[in-house]
Amino acid sequence: MSKKRIFFYVVGAVVLLIGGLAAWMLGPALLPPKNIDVGIAVGEKAPIEMDLLDSAGQPTSLASNMGQEGVVLVMVRSADWCPFCKAQLVRTNDIHDAISAEGYALASLSYDKPETLTGFATEKGIGYVMLSDPGSKMIDALNLRDPQYEAGSFAYGVPRASILVLAPDGTVKAKYVAADYRSRPSNDEVLAMVEGASAGAD
Repeated sequence: MSKKRIFFYVVGAVVLLIGGLAAWMLGPALLPPKNIDVGIAVGEKAPIEMDLLDSAGQPTSLASNMGQEGVVLVMVRSADWCPFCKAQLVRTNDIHDAISAEGYALASLSYDKPETLTGFATEKGIGYVMLSDPGSKMIDALNLRDPQYEAGSFAYGVPRASILVLAPDGTVKAKYVAADYRSRPSNDEVLAMVEGASAGAD
């Protein structure tokens, strides 16, 4: 086989590999996100007094991070190694003011250590609270741990990619749980969910 033919075979294989990877990463994003009904139910109360850590490593809770109408909680797998989560967290920063205008605080929740959250927030200019859930206790209390990872996996303890709209007393007013972690709702969809929760409370 000539060197020229080998070269074209190698180039073709690389193109196919890159194309396949791109399709795997971007394919779900090109389809409407799918919301599945798992975890804490709308109408149930989240344990808002449960201990969490802020990005500075200081004790806090959801109860301490409420707006007048409640909090929009964005639950992500990791701000360290999950590219889909990172993109969502940055994108969500763009609607921080709009969510605040509805009377809600905005916060993210992950199993990441506080120093990881501090680094990400500083690098990306995140203006909302990023909460750490040591031991994934809150994630488990909400019944939103991703079951596909076993003990010993680096991803053990991550939540399903979810968004909860909580009232000041912890009642779940609305929720979104992604069927595929690669597919997240758009900012417009998040705002529609928040506005719908507000309208439902009137």
